[in-house]
Amino acid sequence: MINEEETMKNKEIARKFYELIAARKYDEAAKLCSDDFVYYPQVSTRLNGVDKFIDLEKSNMEPAGDFKMETKFIIAENDRVAVYLTFEGDIKTDTWHGVKVNDKHVYIDFMTMLRFKDGKIVEKRAKYDRFDILKQLGVKDFNLKY
Repeated sequence: MINEEETMKNKEIARKFYELIAARKYDEAAKLCSDDFVYYPQVSTRLNGVDKFIDLEKSNMEPAGDFKMETKFIIAENDRVAVYLTFEGDIKTDTWHGVKVNDKHVYIDFMTMLRFKDGKIVEKRAKYDRFDILKQLGVKDFNLKY
């Protein structure tokens, strides 16, 4: 258990982290993460290392040209900080993660859970609706089988 002062410091680091990502200052954002940083973009997917996280963030955001990312709220407790954000922009490439796009507008809301140790982010977990994003990009047939 950490004290209230550390919890509030972690909250401010989380706010700064997303401000830097929104400003495309990925290298500065990476400095807020520990050497053993782990990212879970989906519950069953684990990416070890901040470089893999930054590469994925760039591949998500760079095709969006001038995008807007806004932190809606942040909640902190002990070593965890939850952040709710929105992302909005126009995907300017022909394809985005293998999906034909042709200049589509997307609006995404998502939650992240950051875990801190010694003032650094050691883990990030993201939750978002992939199917909603794909629908916005024009994908019509998901071929889902349960």
